[in-house]
Amino acid sequence: MSRTLTQLLDVRPGVTALVGAGGKTTAMLTLAEELAEAGRRVIVTTTTHIFPPDAGRYGPVFSPEDTAGIAAALERTGLAVAAGPLDERGKRTGVSDAQVKGLLELAEYVLVEADGSRRLPCKTPGDREPALPVKTELVVGVLGLKSLNHPLEAVCFRAGLAARRLGVEPENPVTPELLARLAAEPWGLAKATEGRRFVILLNQSDACDPAQLCRVVQAVKETSGAPVVSAALQKREWKEE
Repeated sequence: MSRTLTQLLDVRPGVTALVGAGGKTTAMLTLAEELAEAGRRVIVTTTTHIFPPDAGRYGPVFSPEDTAGIAAALERTGLAVAAGPLDERGKRTGVSDAQVKGLLELAEYVLVEADGSRRLPCKTPGDREPALPVKTELVVGVLGLKSLNHPLEAVCFRAGLAARRLGVEPENPVTPELLARLAAEPWGLAKATEGRRFVILLNQSDACDPAQLCRVVQAVKETSGAPVVSAALQKREWKEE
């Protein structure tokens, strides 16, 4: 029997934060569905800004203060979405550490989108990123393999900062080795993971040459001891590397 994404990423009760680019929201909602289907209670939220998930599939977005509404949704389906008010772009705003603590009193699992990427497939974190809740136990660093072979400035959020950190020009193409460094370096997606479990999720494997994927995985493992999972999340395919 194939393993679930939840099992491969070793998601445990408590707070799991997703950072990076190229599939954070899809990964978060996939985990939420798996957990709810397994009879667990799970809350999806953010500490940044996210577009509201499909209400027909995931239900309404509750204020984190609406504990009665969240509890009722969890009782019905095992899954609830909680976030702050809408901003001027139509995104839901983030919750505070105190609110995350309150959500943990309602559900076994709290999944948090804790990073922004403006829909680009890769990124490097700025000074105030990621926005990890204090109680975060697992950090899932997501990067999109579609960024490979494209100019860094075309596919990377904070490309100028990434170029300086990598020691390349912004117009340089993203190689497997550069992508691995964005994932695994202490200034990359591994930032602020000290004392926390950290796993790297390489999404969009269906759009990547297998040889290049192997190079990314090898380079990640040379830089970091973090587990690596590759996936084509839209096709619900994943495997441990």
